[in-house]
Amino acid sequence: MKTMILTHSDSDGICAGAVALSKFKGAEVFFTKPVSFYDDLNSHDAERIVITDIAIPRRDISDVMKLLEEKSKNYEILYFDHHPLPDKVKKKLGTMLDVYVNENASASELVYRYFQKDIPKERIWLAIYGAIGDYSQHTEFVEDRIKNWDARALYFEASAIVLGIKDRKFVSYNSKRVIVQTLANGNNPSDVPGLIRAAKRVVNEEFDLYEMVKKYAKKSGDVGFVKDTHFFGFRGPSAIFAATVTESRVGLAVYTRRNHIDITMRSRDYSVPLNHLAEEAGEAVDGSGGGHPQAAGARIPLNKFNNFLKELNKLLGRYPKAKK
Repeated sequence: MKTMILTHSDSDGICAGAVALSKFKGAEVFFTKPVSFYDDLNSHDAERIVITDIAIPRRDISDVMKLLEEKSKNYEILYFDHHPLPDKVKKKLGTMLDVYVNENASASELVYRYFQKDIPKERIWLAIYGAIGDYSQHTEFVEDRIKNWDARALYFEASAIVLGIKDRKFVSYNSKRVIVQTLANGNNPSDVPGLIRAAKRVVNEEFDLYEMVKKYAKKSGDVGFVKDTHFFGFRGPSAIFAATVTESRVGLAVYTRRNHIDITMRSRDYSVPLNHLAEEAGEAVDGSGGGHPQAAGARIPLNKFNNFLKELNKLLGRYPKAKK
């Protein structure tokens, strides 16, 4: 049976895809992302489709649901995700597909838990790597199983993926497929040729990035931001550094594209559900947003950044600052 794995290209998506590939050897791995998920799903056919770690933007839900319903009539579709979805959407998905959605766990954990009886037990390492990379390692399932191994080694291997894929050597989807295949074969991230060296380069560049952000970051209300730096592969660290150096609760890494603005968001205040703020602020300016409570992003029209900042600060007002 021809199998297609559609997954995200971050560390959790890579690990989730590798777990799925451990089960379905020979499957084709295709990397996608929320804004292009509908088109990518529409353009790929297989008798079995495994979807992992892909958020569905709220404005695309109707179209994506119709497409999934249509494809489910002819194909087996397994859906694993941990991004927020309206309850009625999750319920309808459950009537059409094999659905495994849990906002409190990484996609890697969800895929592993489903296939664990059919794959080598050591693939739990992939679930742990993906969870660490997505700030989702504190689930009962992962915390219980990480005790069986040397946690320092697992964190080292997880860091190799998180940092290494930011390097120019591993930017391409083909290079990420090499990582997925290596992990699915039972090897570790450190076994991928060049990945550890790439991770070391990235660490050095992040220290340079911090100095640059400290120089150029600006502040609006309780939001720090830095715009159009040449460190595009470091959007997450740029955002958190922008929050840190401006002593803001939320930080943004802002990039101006040809037809829109891409915004990566991080927060130093974990009481703030950043994914909800990204979604609401993005939609308020005719854009979109979403992600996770501590790591989110938005895509907005070119001339709406100041409006986005105002909306974001207004939404932050819902969440009082914690007393120090």
